[in-house]
Amino acid sequence: MKSLDFHKALIFDTGPLISLTMNNLLWTLDPLKNSFKGEFIITPKVYKEVIEKPLRTRKFKFEALQVLKYIRRGVITVFDDLEITNLAEKLNDLANRCFIARGHPITIVHFAEVQVVACAMLTGAQAIVIDERTMRKLIEAPHELRKLLQHKLRTKIKEDKRCLREFKELVGDIKVLRSLELMSVAYDMGILDQYMPKLPDIADANRELIESVFWGLKLSGCAISERDLNKAVRVVLKHKRTG
Repeated sequence: MKSLDFHKALIFDTGPLISLTMNNLLWTLDPLKNSFKGEFIITPKVYKEVIEKPLRTRKFKFEALQVLKYIRRGVITVFDDLEITNLAEKLNDLANRCFIARGHPITIVHFAEVQVVACAMLTGAQAIVIDERTMRKLIEAPHELRKLLQHKLRTKIKEDKRCLREFKELVGDIKVLRSLELMSVAYDMGILDQYMPKLPDIADANRELIESVFWGLKLSGCAISERDLNKAVRVVLKHKRTG
């Protein structure tokens, strides 16, 4: 499979852009991109979800305008390619036949997030940035995903092992990040220091800052359990002290 001409890139799904915008953190993409020295890319389907559809509404129009500003400035690049669309169609068909409930395949992912994966595969991107749990589990731990689906749907879920194997062989070991990991980097770089609370009744300002950011992202759609969030806080603070 050929790689398109990107030396370094992160491919963003809709969710992280929404999470960052709703928490007034979209501006961090500027210094993060400067440090990364690569491209921040979205696909046409993600553009449609984060810009075109919201602009036709009242509720999310302002969020769309905020993201659009970063696209116009070139911080975020919209990248389209017929080969990405063709691969995404194949991946979408496979992914949505991987699990079976009551004798029928169940739809577990949407085309926009599948297009993100296809774009990463064909650009040789360093990672995809996606807040939704299902795609992350499908790539990293499909057997855990079966258990999650079984719990959510309250019915027995079977795996189509051939589809799972073919999907895994195509996708390989793509690295998956969430908005939470991006903000961990931003925190470690000191990008978020302007929000450090300077109040006499706050004993641990660093913990207050990173917990507030992580919880804001979680409540805006970043999929992470409370236990894992607390663990991530501890890891980030430990790294800050020893880094």
